[in-house]
Amino acid sequence: MPGFIMRQFFRVAVAVFGTVGVFTSLPACAATTPTSVYDLSVLPGFSGTVAQYIPLPVGGVTGLILQDGHEVLVSPELGLSLPKIVKPGERVTGTGLKGTTLPLIRAFTIAGPRGQRAEDAGIVMPQHSPEMIAGPDIAAHGTVWMRLYDVRGVLSGVVLKDHTVIKVPPGAAARIASWLIPGATIFAAGPGTSGELGVAINAHEIGPDNQQLISLAAEDAPPPGPPAGAPGYDIISPAETH
Repeated sequence: MPGFIMRQFFRVAVAVFGTVGVFTSLPACAATTPTSVYDLSVLPGFSGTVAQYIPLPVGGVTGLILQDGHEVLVSPELGLSLPKIVKPGERVTGTGLKGTTLPLIRAFTIAGPRGQRAEDAGIVMPQHSPEMIAGPDIAAHGTVWMRLYDVRGVLSGVVLKDHTVIKVPPGAAARIASWLIPGATIFAAGPGTSGELGVAINAHEIGPDNQQLISLAAEDAPPPGPPAGAPGYDIISPAETH
């Protein structure tokens, strides 16, 4: 009988400790993230204190701004992890490509003060636009703190001194570049988002004040079709069919 009890005890002990071993190994698996097939350690390093995120008008973030005025752009993949890794006021380090003349960094790795780190699993930035999220128009008014550029180095908007991000289509930004300079007063309105990550709008109207606004057309909008009643009004070209 004692032998039977001992055998039962060992069976229970093995089952219990085996289960504990399974559970203790789970966090290590969960912490595994995709890593790049490229050696990103050869890229130049950067560091600084985060002044703010660069929120997107459709939600999420596309990068951050350092207190020294550098704009740090990341891929959509890294943008999902960025708020978990570092917050405004904290120090960030990483590697990436630095602009030759612009205060611009395209980051491929990002690390925060709590040991969290993320890197691009691929090098190519996605070319498709994020899904548009419909929302009410937001009006913004204030003094321009700094210009914003896209990953190609093309002027694409501004950040106001109150940290509001105003995005402007690149073609329009080139035409009104004299308005988009640090220290200038700007008024803009358009759809966007406002939340804990910041305020960002896609400017549909912009001007030096609300009495001198111009309308900005979306540069990727399809061309207008024939007016109602005109020849070809109800005709859909083969290129538009699926």
